[in-house]
This record gives sequence, C-alpha cells and structure tokens, in this order.
Amino acid sequence: MLLLYYEVLLMTKANLYPKHSIGEHIIPFELMFDKSDTVEYVLSSIRKKTGSWPNSESIYVVDKENKLTGAIEFKRLLTSNPKERLLNLMPRDTDFLTDRSHQNTAVKLAINKNLESIPIVDQNGHFLGIIDSGQILKIMHEEHVEKLMHFSGILDNESLADAYKAKISGVFRARIPWLLLGLIGGIFSTLVIKLFDHTLEKELSLAFFIPLIVYMNAAVGAQTQTIFVRFSAFEKISFKKSMLYELKVALLVGATIAIGMFFFATIWLGSKIAEIVSLSIFIGVVSSVVIGTFIPWFLQRKGKDPAIGSGPFATIIQDLLSVIIYFSIAAYLL
Repeated sequence: MLLLYYEVLLMTKANLYPKHSIGEHIIPFELMFDKSDTVEYVLSSIRKKTGSWPNSESIYVVDKENKLTGAIEFKRLLTSNPKERLLNLMPRDTDFLTDRSHQNTAVKLAINKNLESIPIVDQNGHFLGIIDSGQILKIMHEEHVEKLMHFSGILDNESLADAYKAKISGVFRARIPWLLLGLIGGIFSTLVIKLFDHTLEKELSLAFFIPLIVYMNAAVGAQTQTIFVRFSAFEKISFKKSMLYELKVALLVGATIAIGMFFFATIWLGSKIAEIVSLSIFIGVVSSVVIGTFIPWFLQRKGKDPAIGSGPFATIIQDLLSVIIYFSIAAYLL
C-alpha cells in the first residue's frame, strides 16, 4: 500500500518542479519500513531487493501516511539485535530536504554532514525518494558549469541550458552588456594613459610593462573571486576573515612577483624602471585581492548572485586601478 501511494505521488509530481529544484533529481527508493518492523524483517527484505535500489547508506522509516519519521544506517542494523524494532534504533533527528528546495542545498548538506544520500519529502512531509551520491555529483557539475558561465558573463539563465541551441538574439543580449561594460572600461583606461603622456614621454619603456601589470593584477583578482564564489556557495563566509586571509596571501604573492620583476627590469632597463614596475605590481596585487573579495561579497549582501557580475565588473575596476597605480608611481618617481 505504501509503495503504491509512493509511486502515484511521484507520477503526479512529475514535470511540475521548478528548474534547479531537488525534485528534478529524486531517485525512487523502496527500502521503506514501519517503526514497528524488526531488524530481522528489514535485513530479510533488503536481501530480496538487492540490486534494485540506489546507492544509500540508510533505510527510511515512514508512517501509514508515508510521512518520513526517521532513518537508520545499515551498519546500525547489522550490529543490532535481530528482534529489535526500528523505533528503538532511530536517531532523534534525521536530515532531509523538500522537493522544491534549490538543488544547491543538497550539495551543501551532503558536504557539511558528510552524507552519501539524502531523503526527500514533499511540502507535507511525505517521503518521495532520495538524492544519492551520483545525483549529488551531477548537481555539483551542473552548478560548477553554471557558475563558470555566469562568472564569465557569457550566458544568462535562459541560454545556459543549451549554449549552442539557444537563439542568437538571446545569447547576444546575454553577452553584449558585459562586453560593452568592458569597452567602456577600456576607453577609460586609454584616457587615463593619455593623462600620463608626459610621463611616457620621459620614459617610453614604461609602455612595455602595461600589459604585464594589467594581466598580473587581473589574474590575481580572478583567483580571489573564484575562491570566494566557490566557497560562499557552500557555506557562510566571514568577510573580515576571508579578506585578512587573502591579504596575507597577496602580500607573499605580490612580494615574490615584485622581487622577480625588479631583478629582471634592473638587468634590462635599469634600477629606476625596476623600482616603478616592482612597486606597481606589489600594490596592484594587493588592491586586486581587496577588489576581488569585496565585490562578490557586496553583491552577495545585496541578494545578488556573486558569480553573475563580479567577474566582468571586478576585472574592469582592476584594469583601471592597475593603470592608475602604475602611472601615478611612475610620475612620482620620475
């Protein structure tokens, strides 16, 4: 009776779940028992159904209305008295998720609680099935690809599912705002360099290092943003702790790169240019970490997905700041 109810419930719920909800990933699970069942009965039932049920480390206890009341691990069953009833073996609390929760919550719960499978219920507590380890990995892959596309400013939610099947107009609308924003940032960078044309006239060799400095700062900023976005997707991150941590890393990275560039530039163009380049890289790396941490955190605080706009937006700011820092230091030292 319970199994029949369970199958009918799944059929009526099919194709009614919102996109990226847990309901899309539910796997039917037949190892459901009543709290009055004995360990002996449960183990006998499991043997009869071997090979017909998905990956799980637990069996699930439901009531007569098919509502989830608890879960018991296999290892607990194997070490218990065969005559013991499930009621006496169930833990007080059982981790579960609802079918309409976002699929991200399954990944977070599995990681935080080290779970191989998660029971799923509907809004009224009726047991629907599980999310097993295979589905959790699938969700992680989907989220990773989506975050990567959003982070790059390439696709929106509608065109993400089928990148090469989406309408050209939709893909164009998704990409062009970020590219135009980048174009505006590039124009401002050009104007900034124009403001320091007198500095370039004094030392033309400064122009040789513009691409290098901009690239290094952008690379460090991208690393910082990626790490922040990835970990904030799974747990709440303290802004102060993450900023302090990244600054410590930035000081080491910036000092290492700056020292290397100082020796290279000294041998090639002399100590004065070496001082300008190395100092600019060091300050630029530190500022990129600050920007790379602050912008996704700020977007997150505003209720926005930090993966969507932080990449392109932060890159533009970093590029502009890199040029300003470089030529300001050059103008001062020259």
